[in-house]
Amino acid sequence: MIKDIPTSSEFDSAAKAQFDFAWDIVISFLLTLEEAGCHTEIDKEDEAAFWESARQRILTSLIIAQQGVELAIKGKLVSISPYLLIAGNPSDWPKDTDGTGVSFSDFRAIDAQDLVKVHNTAAASSLDDGFVRLFEKIRKLRNKAMHTVDRELNISAQEVVAILLEVHNYLYPSDNWVSTRRNFLNESPATHVFFDTDHVEGLVAREFLTVFNFLTPSQASRFFKIDKKQRLYSCPECKYESDKYAMIDPRYAVLQPNEPDSEHLYCFVCDSLHAVTRDDCKSGECPGNVISIEYGYCCTCGEDQG
Repeated sequence: MIKDIPTSSEFDSAAKAQFDFAWDIVISFLLTLEEAGCHTEIDKEDEAAFWESARQRILTSLIIAQQGVELAIKGKLVSISPYLLIAGNPSDWPKDTDGTGVSFSDFRAIDAQDLVKVHNTAAASSLDDGFVRLFEKIRKLRNKAMHTVDRELNISAQEVVAILLEVHNYLYPSDNWVSTRRNFLNESPATHVFFDTDHVEGLVAREFLTVFNFLTPSQASRFFKIDKKQRLYSCPECKYESDKYAMIDPRYAVLQPNEPDSEHLYCFVCDSLHAVTRDDCKSGECPGNVISIEYGYCCTCGEDQG
C-alpha cells in the first residue's frame, strides 16, 4: 500500500512558497540599491561591486524559482494521477517491510527533464511552447549554478523578477501575484511573534512600484494589465499606506476607462477602482484634475486638497 499521497493543492502551495522565497531575495537587493540612491549618488563602480557581491545569491534565487516551477508542474500531474510522478522499475521500488505501507515520498520521482514530456502525454492540453522554452532555459541555468562554478554565469535581479512573473502568470493564470505576495507577507514568520502587519500594504506598494518602473510596456500589460503608455497617477490608497513608512510616489494607477471625464482610477496593486472627482488641483503649479474622493489627494502631484 502506498500512503501519504500528496495532493495537487499541496504541490501548488509549495511551488508558490518557492516563488515567494526567490522574490524575497531579489527584491531585497533592488530595494536596498534604490534606498541607498535616495541618500547618496552611487557611482557605476560601486553599483557594479554591489551586484557582484549579490551575484551568487541571485543565482540561488533562480535555483529556488526553478524548484517552484518543477513543483507546480508536479501539481498538475498529481491532479491527473499522483502515480505519474513515480519513476524506476517496480523491482527497484521501496518495500513495505513492516506491513504499514510505503510512503509516497520514498519512491524515486521522475526527473525534471521529463516533467514536460509526461505532462504533455497525460494532460488534455499541452504546456505552451513559449513556457517550455523558458522552462528549459531556467533548468539549464539552474544545473550550471548547482553543479559548477562559472564566473561567466550571470543573471540580473530584474531578470529573475521577470521570470517569476512569467512563470506564475502561465502556471496560475487565475491568481494575482500581487495578492499572493501580500498573503505571504501577512503570514510571514515574524507576524506570528510580533503580531504586526500594518507595514505590509506600504511594503507591497514599494516593491511593485520598483518592479513596475523597470518592466517594459509589454510586460506591464501582460503581468498587470496596465498600459504604461497611458497617463499614470498616484494610487491614493497606496500613497496613504506607504506614507506611514516610506515617502514614495506610487504612480502606477490609470484612469478606467481611459476617457477625459472618467471618474475612477484602477490600481493593479490594490486591484481596485478608486473614485475621483475631476476638479482642478488647488496647487497653483499642478495641472492635474484627478482628485481622490476618499483621501483628498491630488493624484497627479500628491498634494492634500483640504
